[in-house]
Amino acid sequence: MLKLDSYLLAKKLASLVCALATCACATTTAGPASVEEKAAMTVSASPAINDSLSAQQLNDRILAWILSVNDARDLSGWKVEKNTGLHLGLDPETPHIFRGVGALSDGWRYSLSSVNNTPGHRLRAVLFKIGRAGDDYVDMTPVCVGLEHYRSALISVGFKASDIPRRAGTEYRIFRNRMVYVRVELHGKTTPIDEQLCVYRVFVTAAPPQA
Repeated sequence: MLKLDSYLLAKKLASLVCALATCACATTTAGPASVEEKAAMTVSASPAINDSLSAQQLNDRILAWILSVNDARDLSGWKVEKNTGLHLGLDPETPHIFRGVGALSDGWRYSLSSVNNTPGHRLRAVLFKIGRAGDDYVDMTPVCVGLEHYRSALISVGFKASDIPRRAGTEYRIFRNRMVYVRVELHGKTTPIDEQLCVYRVFVTAAPPQA
């Protein structure tokens, strides 16, 4: 069972409250449609949330969003922001173009951004990345989250796993189902050849909704 952070637990609790009080949820005519949406909006409204998470909590949120993706519509900034609680600085006119950033421990930072194609800056994918300025290789121990965090959860809901050849010190693991493609990129924890691997990039794309 996944160990989720307090934000994700609050979302699940909000859903339970709504289910036990169906009439109250159904008669609300102003504001968000549910207690769950109110909670998500409250958390994501403050940019400071991007700097308050551990690496484990951050990856919990990225994974929870990935598990919610059914097709390309779930790559939109609104959906990503709602399902991660991270502030993406969305522009209402271009919600498909976004980049949220935050700080982790020991000088590490992360970004969660759209990957867009021209013309029209069409949304193609979403990229999560952890990095730190410095040498070509930096010990990832302070922010290390292993592959199993993603692998077991994705396989349990029907994703098929495969590998692609190692390139320039990076290991690649691919997970896909009929509509969603996830590429997890990993570095050695303490050295480039360390057998213990840490997640440093996650690339997610999805097919257009089917008619």
